[in-house]
Amino acid sequence: MTGDDPIATGQAVKRTEALLRDARAVLRRVDVLLATALANEDPALPEIAALRGACDRLVAQLGWQAPQLAACRRWRTVAAIFRFAC
Repeated sequence: MTGDDPIATGQAVKRTEALLRDARAVLRRVDVLLATALANEDPALPEIAALRGACDRLVAQLGWQAPQLAACRRWRTVAAIFRFAC
């Protein structure tokens, strides 16, 4: 992705938003798995808890990255319009 390409920036925003949706879906499934493991006192509970922590960190990272990319996309689009108009 180049610094002045609003199309590439828009594609990066869409990819990040899709990854965030998928990561949230995985996190919901891991939460269900963790609740089941807790109810059954499953010996795999530490591994499931570690997986839940990793998914939570991924969602947090993608959630932090998506608005920054969207803001970058808006500014690059405005800059491209001004360059074209001048």
